[in-house]
Amino acid sequence: MTAKLFAETVPDQESMKILDVGAGTGEQGEQLAKYSYKNVEFTAFDPSEGMLNVAKKRNIYSDFIQGYLPDSGIVSDFFDAIICVGTFIPGHAPAESIRELVRVTKKGGYIVYSVRKHFYEDQESHFQIVEEELTKAKHWRMIAKIEDEYLPAQNIKGYYFSFQVLN
Repeated sequence: MTAKLFAETVPDQESMKILDVGAGTGEQGEQLAKYSYKNVEFTAFDPSEGMLNVAKKRNIYSDFIQGYLPDSGIVSDFFDAIICVGTFIPGHAPAESIRELVRVTKKGGYIVYSVRKHFYEDQESHFQIVEEELTKAKHWRMIAKIEDEYLPAQNIKGYYFSFQVLN
């Protein structure tokens, strides 16, 4: 669903730098590669060297970064778009990591991510607070918010978001 939302809300450009945050084995990268984006430099970002090694075998990514959120170590304003799936879950990247995604995305770029509904709505996770602060400060604007199946076999719903970075 996240790759589909990405394709629906992120316009193709002459050349693009896309970051797959929490790339894992590269499954989302493979899904996104099915859409016809041209001249893409696709970077996988994940804390696990083992997962990145599996992702390398898919031959989708042009670069690999092993790192953690919220301190990615990536230079500011570098990527045209970010896709992030399965990263914002309890015990992984905190909501404050969204600020890091905004920082590394170019002005006018896009951030598309998903989060489990119950985790997003839990006030202690701070997702809604961080989103609202970034919106009020005009750092980004929401393009789409969709509620849909997240883990259908476990009857878990999720939210799928697309934001455009403003400054």
